[in-house]
Amino acid sequence: MNNRIFTIDVLRTVAIILMVIFHFLYDLKFFGYVDWDTPDGPGWRSFRHVILISFFICLGASLNLSYHLAINWKKFSKRLSQIILSALAISIVSLFMVPQNYIYFGVLHFIAIASLLCIWFANKPLLSLIIGIVIILVYNIDLVSGIWPFTYIRGSLPRYSNDYVGLFPWLGVVFIGIWLASTSFLKNDPLKSMSRYQWLASPGKHSLVIYLVHQPFFFAVFGLIAFIKSA
Repeated sequence: MNNRIFTIDVLRTVAIILMVIFHFLYDLKFFGYVDWDTPDGPGWRSFRHVILISFFICLGASLNLSYHLAINWKKFSKRLSQIILSALAISIVSLFMVPQNYIYFGVLHFIAIASLLCIWFANKPLLSLIIGIVIILVYNIDLVSGIWPFTYIRGSLPRYSNDYVGLFPWLGVVFIGIWLASTSFLKNDPLKSMSRYQWLASPGKHSLVIYLVHQPFFFAVFGLIAFIKSA
């Protein structure tokens, strides 16, 4: 049975394209071509938040669509292993390239933990909605820090990480995604009339691969340009 919803794949495509654009603009600053205040300046943080919301809504929706009837642990474990190994690779590479700001809990680390926590609620959309709202609420009224649970080992971590995604509030977005996939709005697949244009969904179906290769590609290109200019 095919549980894919074209709209979700398109949203994931939009998210990965926006992330590629965001990282390209960040790399322009990293290599000294511009002096924009990326990634934390006015507007840039909101740009990143739009990307994360899109990704995590898709994550929650995918959990519901794939496992609302029963959890296929073999399928889930295979995907989770891929994400964990990819997250570990990113941490190791960043530790060598930017040791002062290495990535210890970025997007893929978050996705791995969020998947483990949220899969138990894949068939409980209403409860997921409530949990999601509570998580976002307690974060916004400062009952929980955005760096929890790393507050207990803060002194052993970099003061700033090149990519950090806190469990609060972002876990709440994943839970809301589980609920959203159960709604009649999404079940009716609002973009299904465009499903003949499968190329719109193709990048979304291969988002992990694109996520892993686009930054090494950009660094290789910018590094080559810098080498040629200095030769």
